[in-house]
Amino acid sequence: MVNNREFRTFFVYVNKWCPRRSIEASKLCRYFAVNNLTAVTSPKKADLIVIFTCGSFEINEDLSIQTIEKSLREKSAKIVITGCLPRIDPERLKIYDTALLISPRNLNTLDSMIGAKVPYDSLRSDATFVSGFHDLYHGHLVDRVKRNVGFSAESSNSRISDIYFRCFNRRFFRKSEDIMFSPKTCIVEIAESCLGNCSYCAIRLASEKFHSFPEEQILESFRSGLNNGYRDFALLAGDIGCYGVDTGTNLPNLLKKLFALGENFRILLWDLNVRWFIKYYDEFRSVLKANSRKVSRIVLPIESGSDRILGLMNRGYEIEKVRNCILDFQKTIPDLRLETHIIVGFPGETEDDFQKSLEIVKEIKFSKVVVFRYEDRPNTRASSFPDKVPKEVIDRRVRVLAREDRVILVN
Repeated sequence: MVNNREFRTFFVYVNKWCPRRSIEASKLCRYFAVNNLTAVTSPKKADLIVIFTCGSFEINEDLSIQTIEKSLREKSAKIVITGCLPRIDPERLKIYDTALLISPRNLNTLDSMIGAKVPYDSLRSDATFVSGFHDLYHGHLVDRVKRNVGFSAESSNSRISDIYFRCFNRRFFRKSEDIMFSPKTCIVEIAESCLGNCSYCAIRLASEKFHSFPEEQILESFRSGLNNGYRDFALLAGDIGCYGVDTGTNLPNLLKKLFALGENFRILLWDLNVRWFIKYYDEFRSVLKANSRKVSRIVLPIESGSDRILGLMNRGYEIEKVRNCILDFQKTIPDLRLETHIIVGFPGETEDDFQKSLEIVKEIKFSKVVVFRYEDRPNTRASSFPDKVPKEVIDRRVRVLAREDRVILVN
């Protein structure tokens, strides 16, 4: 790519809820800075605007498109579109032919475009300290209120239902909210992608082939975080549970080495597929019991309490084994915080299937239960499944779950 244009200023958009893309966006900001481009506080002042699109949910895809269209109105700026959408829903991006589409794995092509003295690939790929970018454009205040509060006829004619109250309380005036990690968290990538093949997941379509990062690289990143004053850490991958499957080790072994690095820190184990928690359960229980004060929380996405739905999701475990392991774990290490995710309205989900999810939420006292409404995403197997659950049924079931303590709604 040859470019005669001189770029002096830049502005980077990303979905701040996505830690993976946030790390990439942070690295890109550092890359521009070391090549003498200046970050600006408004896209109107930028020569170059980079948008890390998101395709996890329909609302994030729509926000990505809204951000692209807003950016294209800045006639003086060059627009670069990257992130997940170029691979998840490329058809929707075809009309934006004046923008440059680049895969996140090909951002080194920007070297020739900006005349980089410091190549993109020369920077550390495990950028753990996330900063420098801006959230996707969420519209004007009125747009955000309409989208985030979501009044229905039922709620406006009678009362604000539990679920809408939660949305109001959490997101009424806010453009965005980081529910994953606090800004004081050092994120350490331990692997790329995952080994799962969940039928509903679009993110894996935008991911590269799974591979675990070398242990020494991970330990070095962790030490760097400690040296920079961080005390809260989060391990990151598409699924941290399958770490080491390709290199002859596993996550419990890695944790032992991380815990040996010191005393005054805590680690968040985020997105640990229950499949691997069950497989290595004895090892997890041993290492975490010995180091429980160094663990802030563990996120174990169950997704459903129904074996039939779990089979359709292709999750790779049975709910009885999940129940037995988690209840035993909570009995052994009662003070350790466990969180989970539940998907409501997966194709074919009956009332009985939903009740099984509700029962597991009631039985296992998770510190937090994050609820997702099922959505068809482009090019996923589940999008072609029959027996779609009507929206009004999904909304009713979500309201039932939202009445439980510790439940929050994402989409």
